[in-house]
Amino acid sequence: MITDILHLDHTLYEKIQHGQTDFPIQFYVDELYKFENQKFPLHWHFEPEFFIAQGGPLRVQIGNQFLELNPGDGIFVSGNTLHSFEQIHESDRCKCPNIVFSAEMIAPLTSTIYQKYVRPILANVDLPYFVLYADVHWHKEILIKLSSIFALLQQYGLESPFGDFPDIHLNADHLEETCFEMQVQCNLNQIWQNIYQHLDQIPRVTQTQKDVQYQVRLQNMLTFIHQNYMNEVSLQDISHSANISKSEAARCFHSLLGCSPIEYLLQHRVEASKRLLSYTIQNVQEISLECGFNSPSYFIQVFKRKVGITPKEFRANTNILYD
Repeated sequence: MITDILHLDHTLYEKIQHGQTDFPIQFYVDELYKFENQKFPLHWHFEPEFFIAQGGPLRVQIGNQFLELNPGDGIFVSGNTLHSFEQIHESDRCKCPNIVFSAEMIAPLTSTIYQKYVRPILANVDLPYFVLYADVHWHKEILIKLSSIFALLQQYGLESPFGDFPDIHLNADHLEETCFEMQVQCNLNQIWQNIYQHLDQIPRVTQTQKDVQYQVRLQNMLTFIHQNYMNEVSLQDISHSANISKSEAARCFHSLLGCSPIEYLLQHRVEASKRLLSYTIQNVQEISLECGFNSPSYFIQVFKRKVGITPKEFRANTNILYD
């Protein structure tokens, strides 16, 4: 994963501001087919999110749980929850609209509305997410309201930090700029009211103590890797950073990231080397040592295995690769 381009820090926190301080909601369209492995990688943010699958079926990871969404289905992801989205079929062109927003878009944190209707949902550890199915009536009502919010924000809202919005099919009929912020807030409040009224119909997702431990341990180990990848690092060093055994470290990485700690370390070193190849004139030997590889030949071998071309070829084609 290219964490600097995706604005992820060493704990997988998405370190960008979603919307503006005085209007804290941001509309995005994630073109999954353009990402490495056609996947927006595992990440988290403080704010909740609504996401709709478009262009093909998706595989969603929430913590160490996996589920699939069909086109037209949506998902609510609560704040502070590790999650990722991945298109299933390589030939699809998934362009998925979503919003990330502060709960204060619904009501101020100190208000009765927030305390009675918002906090009980966001603070419920058994509701890290729930799926919105297009063939369930009250879910469909929410999906229609979300489509209206998407259309309003695409037309009149803040530009995405990632550039222009891709073209997607949204019902933009009868949009009016007048009071569009109030229209967005009104739709969001109606969505939340619908959720609250059907709260007893939403399946709970019980997270075990081990699930929580895995996330904390993973973030400790990722922090260690990101701070020490340029040095000699062993599996034992990584596991010690979270005060667990090597086998437990391996289980934690495989459960949440689908790879071993050492494979993640190598991938991070390769991503660091890409930046140096792209933006410096350092030679391959200097870059290999700066990124923690013990020899240029091993660096070239790992780089080619993970990127498909040699470091020299990557440097020659940097502009093409980053278009």
